[in-house]
This record gives sequence, C-alpha cells and structure tokens, in this order.
Amino acid sequence: MSEQKRRQGNSSRTVVIAAIVLLLVVAIAGIVLAGRSPPAAPEAAPASTAAPASTPTGASAPTAINPNEVVFAGGSEKLPASAAASIARFAEAATSGGGGVRISARFLTGENKARDLELAKARTGAVRQALQADGIAAEKMQVELVEMPAGSLSEPDSNRVDLTLR
Repeated sequence: MSEQKRRQGNSSRTVVIAAIVLLLVVAIAGIVLAGRSPPAAPEAAPASTAAPASTPTGASAPTAINPNEVVFAGGSEKLPASAAASIARFAEAATSGGGGVRISARFLTGENKARDLELAKARTGAVRQALQADGIAAEKMQVELVEMPAGSLSEPDSNRVDLTLR
C-alpha cells in the first residue's frame, strides 16, 4: 500500500512541476511578444500625391494606413495644419486609456547628423505641444529620437513622427 501512495505522490508532483513549467513558458512568451513591434504597415503613397490641397506640398496629416503618424514637409518643423484633428483624436484615445504616449522620430547619421537631430527634436516638440494643448500631461509623454544609418530611410520616413500608446 505504501508503494501505491508513493506513486500517487510522485504523480502529483509531476503534474505540479509540469504546470509550473507551462506557466513559465507562457510568461516568457508573453514578455517576448509584448516587446515585438507590430507588423509593418503597407507602404503609403508618397505624401506629395496624397496630401489635400490645404496641406503644404510634401506634408500630410496622419494617414488612414497609420493614424498615429505625422508626416512633415521636407526640412520643415512646422506642424501640418491638417494634423491637428488627428492629433486631437489620438490625445482623446490616450486620455481615455490612461496610459502614456511615446513620440518618436528618426534622424540619419552622416554629414548632416546635427541638423537632422535638431530637426527631429523640433518636430517631436511641435507634436508634444499639440498633445499638451489637447490635454496630455507632459509627464505622460516620452520622446524617442532614433538614430539611423545614412541612406537607410526613405524621405517620408525621415520626415515622420510616430505616436504610440504605452
């Protein structure tokens, strides 16, 4: 009889160990998947052909493909006028969600690195001010400037500021 109880005890331990291992695997998979970027969106049409008449050439409001981006005119730090409504909608979603906001821009390394960095800072600053005007507290915002190797960005990508909820 003691042999039967010992087998039953070993079987219970095996089940508990298997459950713990399964929980660890699920937790690790969740952590790994949470850190992954979403799949890349299909390439948008060039901003100059998709921009409405009231938008300066080369600039557009957040697009239907990715409503959480602002594309600036090349070399400009001025927030496109058509972006205000989309930024307001994003701010509304952010305040209702209660989380923070990440504002990110890319700039290229190379001979114009300092100029491109300052332009990226100015663009994220313009978006940050618009979000603050729409009710997002400064402490809820995180600005991220991503340095990219020279030649690795298309023009629309180098003129874009992305907004994400955190």
